[in-house]
Amino acid sequence: MVIPADNPRRDITGQVALGDVAAVMAEVGAILEAHWPGGDWSSLEVLSGLFRQLYTGEHPEYHGCDAGYHDTEHVLDVTLAMARLMAGREKRWPGPWAFDADLALAGVASALFHDAGYLRRRGDRRNSSGAAYTRTHVRRGAALIRAQFPRVGLTGIAPVCARLVHFTNCHRKPEHLTVCSRHEWQLGALLGTADLLAQLAAPDYLEKCRHALYDEFVASGMAAPEHTVQPEHCHYRSRDDLIRRTPGFVHGVAGSRLERDFAGAYHYASSYFEGENPYLESIAANCARLDQWLAPRPPA
Repeated sequence: MVIPADNPRRDITGQVALGDVAAVMAEVGAILEAHWPGGDWSSLEVLSGLFRQLYTGEHPEYHGCDAGYHDTEHVLDVTLAMARLMAGREKRWPGPWAFDADLALAGVASALFHDAGYLRRRGDRRNSSGAAYTRTHVRRGAALIRAQFPRVGLTGIAPVCARLVHFTNCHRKPEHLTVCSRHEWQLGALLGTADLLAQLAAPDYLEKCRHALYDEFVASGMAAPEHTVQPEHCHYRSRDDLIRRTPGFVHGVAGSRLERDFAGAYHYASSYFEGENPYLESIAANCARLDQWLAPRPPA
């Protein structure tokens, strides 16, 4: 499955095409094999197959992904970031603190399906876009995992993956989430971190916020449709309003979760990349660009 695009996105290193499921999963598999050499990674092909079915609309129960922001490229970007963070943690904390191969597989699987709640069921007459489920997509995604994983032989990791995806909900504090072990909580913190890093570091992050994310918010009732006369009842009144409030999300919500709620797990990217953290570098560049967007313009 290769997603056609006029300007195909690549990962933070510029080496992996994010529209190519096979390329991303091959890189993920290589990372897992290098850091958990005794693991059985045959399930990666099963996960890839289910992902392709769901996101291309070939699954008998679901329409394909029609979300413009939480799209296939974003999900694969998060999955690759998750594998790198897990590997970085293994390098930093080997031995008794390490994840076993089963947890590592669950980490990748939860990343690959963390936004599956945006997929719309066939026969859905209520909404014409999966983006309408923005407010409930995490819960819906967990339900999809519990239902679909056992059907493809992944019963063993379904419960943990269904719990882990809740770490991507920015409206839930991680300490209030249900987990079965300290290791599972730490894995969830990595998933929440990967989700934020991949979004904020994307080179087109600001453009996607202004266009694709705003469109998703309109579909969910969180933003006013363009040219609305009285948009007061919506959380976001216009595309410009969303951009003006983006620093509050980046520095307030996302920054707080990355640094405090997830205990600075983003540092594991530095371990993986041998001291550098290209995610943080790209985020800093996006923040500088956002400042330019919001800077007062001199009068004409």
